[in-house]
Amino acid sequence: MIAWQEGAWIETNLIDARHEVVTGQGVFETVLVSDQVPQFLNLHLERLNNSCQILGLGPPALPVIREGIEQLLDGRITDRGRLRVTVFGGPPELLLMISLVDVDPWPESARVIISPWIRNENSAITGVKSVSYAENSLALKWAKDLGYCETLLFNGVGHVAEAATSNVLVVVDGEVITPPLHSGCLPGITRGVILELGVREADIDASGLDRVTAAALLSSTRGVQPIHAIGERKLEVLDARLQQLIDSYRVRAEQDKMNWARPPKESRPV
Repeated sequence: MIAWQEGAWIETNLIDARHEVVTGQGVFETVLVSDQVPQFLNLHLERLNNSCQILGLGPPALPVIREGIEQLLDGRITDRGRLRVTVFGGPPELLLMISLVDVDPWPESARVIISPWIRNENSAITGVKSVSYAENSLALKWAKDLGYCETLLFNGVGHVAEAATSNVLVVVDGEVITPPLHSGCLPGITRGVILELGVREADIDASGLDRVTAAALLSSTRGVQPIHAIGERKLEVLDARLQQLIDSYRVRAEQDKMNWARPPKESRPV
């Protein structure tokens, strides 16, 4: 891990236990690094900036963060990595940290369960990728303890919002849809890309979920991962519409990678 201290990025294993750290007043981004390229980095940094604004942390010094990312990538060879950028508020300046670890590919499909807890669509931090992650972690642990990969959360008005650590899309009545932001879901990077590919936003209630024939989890490290079962109900992993979307997403990701890798390093579009 590296942290920005006194005008330079330095390696460290320590975190300043300032008030904002202890109380979880921070945000983070998780970026997939594929073949040394941080995937959809511009979109991640844009969301990081928006999250900081919502929490009132102040501008997150994006040029400095880009410099730190370059430093980590230059000193580490990884075919598939998870880059994490974390920002905490507080005087005298924001606390910036970046880490990079190798990760294995996700399984080809996932089995999920409905969570007994709900997502608060009216939370003060709705839409923020907050370091206050205990609620998500507990929901995910509960699902994994039961043998599932993830758990789907409804919101307070009975609509599907998202999974504990992912967005979600479903094929229902022949159409591919994903919950809208007013459901309380995170504005995920993969979610944003699939919306550009023609997926529609729509509320999904319990009856709609019962009619789902195919579905997928969406996240930066997963990409578009099919769901093969919700509880004991099996879904169609090879649904043609879902497979077409997966293929289109992969093409879009490769285009983003080429945009980073083609120019000389000093002019890369970060």
